[in-house]
Amino acid sequence: MSDLGEIVKSGPADKVVDLLHRLAGPMFDEFGAILADKVRVYRAKNLVSTMRKTERILREAGLPANAVPTRLLLPIMEASSVENTETLQEMWAGLLATASQQTDSVSPSFIETLKQLTPDEALHLEVVCQETLKSQEKEHLTDGTELVLWAFGARIFVGPKGFDVPQGVYPDTYERLGLIRRTYEVKSHFEAWEAKVSSEVDGWYEFTEYAIRFLDACHGPRPAKSADGS
Repeated sequence: MSDLGEIVKSGPADKVVDLLHRLAGPMFDEFGAILADKVRVYRAKNLVSTMRKTERILREAGLPANAVPTRLLLPIMEASSVENTETLQEMWAGLLATASQQTDSVSPSFIETLKQLTPDEALHLEVVCQETLKSQEKEHLTDGTELVLWAFGARIFVGPKGFDVPQGVYPDTYERLGLIRRTYEVKSHFEAWEAKVSSEVDGWYEFTEYAIRFLDACHGPRPAKSADGS
């Protein structure tokens, strides 16, 4: 039996096999063969951990696991199998759970974007998202939402207690991935006593529409509404 098979067939991991069967649908046998050729023990353990998180997200949302197209399922499973950090595993699990409910809302580019985030960047992005919502008293991000001022290490601004912006996290990476954009505003002032106009430039970072769709997908599907809309 493959290393993957040894792990997922043991103990409580039986639920993982059942979940994988539902996510892969009629492609289960073929998908399992493809994955078994690529996955060794270390990666299999990461994969099982991510699958358990996926099962939890779907269970908490009260939603069933539906078949995910192979073009999404295989790259998500392969990429998540090399991640051993909680934040990235949680994001991969959320992306897989979303793909099982709203296939059309998960762009293949989301997979490539998540693959390019380091553990520090993923944690930073999640904290910035949460603190931005908290500071602006919003439930959901919208296109153009301004990031909290401390997001990229401006020391005069204080972030959440116990969290420092990791070294090696730069806005350039998020800009390249299309998650944020720089916005500028030029303010002009007429100084009558000198008869001249002076200008100052103010700048900040905003979340893009792509970032909102990407983060929504990585956070997993929201709970299904009941018949009365609650």
